[in-house]
Amino acid sequence: MADDENAPTPPPVGLGERGLKLWTDTLEDLELDPDELVLLEEACRLADELDEMGAALAGGKLVSKGSRGQPVANPMIREIRGHRLALARVLRQLGATRPGEDEQERLTPSQRGRKAAIARHHGSRSLAPVRPMWPQQGDAS
Repeated sequence: MADDENAPTPPPVGLGERGLKLWTDTLEDLELDPDELVLLEEACRLADELDEMGAALAGGKLVSKGSRGQPVANPMIREIRGHRLALARVLRQLGATRPGEDEQERLTPSQRGRKAAIARHHGSRSLAPVRPMWPQQGDAS
């Protein structure tokens, strides 16, 4: 029975190359709950759709004619942008860390922005850990 617990979760049927790689790479590093596996599957499918849309865009034109004959961006560009945003949200929900961040060191978007602004203003000597502006619940400071 213990062997079943350690067996890797099989990938969902129908994943493409990029989705399959995302599935296997993620499960090598993380142990996910069933609800997180659903999110991971969604991320994998989004990644595959991005590949398909990118291939379709590569075979077509970046500019097409609008309803009045004016040049407009290929509608696939908007779809790709939306899929990228959706994929980023799903991966953020899974708790994927950014390069250089440890589990205990995850920063909120505002903390990352503050850290970047301080680094721009003061240079690299200012890259000390960023403290929250307001004490967190339970902090004695």
